[in-house]
Amino acid sequence: MDCARLAEALAGARGRQEIFRRALAALEEAGVIRCGEAYWVGENLTLSQMQACRTTCPLVAHSRHLAQEALRRKEAVEEGPFLALPVHQGERVVAVLVLSLEEGQKPPKALPALLQLALRRPGLELAGKLLSAQEEERRRVGRELHDGVGSLLTAALLTLKVAEKRPEKLPEARARVAEALEEVRRLSRELRMPLLDDLGLKEALQRYLEEYGKSGLQVEARLDLPPLPKEKEVALFRVVQEALTNVLRHAHAQRVRVELWRDGDRLFGVVEDDGMGFDPEKTPPSVGLLGMQERVQSLGGSLHLRSCPGHGTRVEFGVPL
Repeated sequence: MDCARLAEALAGARGRQEIFRRALAALEEAGVIRCGEAYWVGENLTLSQMQACRTTCPLVAHSRHLAQEALRRKEAVEEGPFLALPVHQGERVVAVLVLSLEEGQKPPKALPALLQLALRRPGLELAGKLLSAQEEERRRVGRELHDGVGSLLTAALLTLKVAEKRPEKLPEARARVAEALEEVRRLSRELRMPLLDDLGLKEALQRYLEEYGKSGLQVEARLDLPPLPKEKEVALFRVVQEALTNVLRHAHAQRVRVELWRDGDRLFGVVEDDGMGFDPEKTPPSVGLLGMQERVQSLGGSLHLRSCPGHGTRVEFGVPL
């Protein structure tokens, strides 16, 4: 693998989670690994997962055990196709990468040193979280205003112009303005999310899916959710909400399936529809998809979209608990 490309990928990372996400993505893109996970070493040598596999895979069952063993030994640990690689700062291990290697592949020897250099930049964690959260929320609100309220008000304006000569069109214009007002109120409710504040993620999603089902789509749901910190509840609610919004707007589906479940120290999720699908290689990623990826990555997880023309779309993600 070209270490210059790896160094370039790490150079622009805004937080330690993004450093490890970029490192794993670069290794996967180069064909060195099938997948990988990353742990940060906290006080009392506790391991906090920063980057998790997006779905269940053979690595998941071995990852934490191998990370703990590499932390204990302070050296790399191999087990079949899996490699746990500690990252040092001085004598202290600050992080552990756990990699599922492609056959015959090894990570570059410079990988730990490049990670050490990237981690030395001050203010990484706070700056990364703030920028990601702020920019994503601005994009989402801007998109909602443009696509929803903007189009409704434009239609109302056109109807009012017609009503100048045809007064019988005034009721239609009033109806369009009322629809725009309701859209503004809906956006305001979503920004505040009182259900999530009052009832928690599981109940809020159940209520949201009940309303969503009134659109005519058949909704299948399985929500097996443990108690979560509020910031994780908000991020996961937004991810599912955005995925379902995309189904409604673009998929022309009849059914959609939503699953969230706990497996050990991870939480996995799937939103899958039976709609028209598309070719991800030929379709640029939407603002909504990028927003979902950023939210999941901010939790130390990863998200993947699978789709094929005529065969629906599947969004899957995994985050550490």
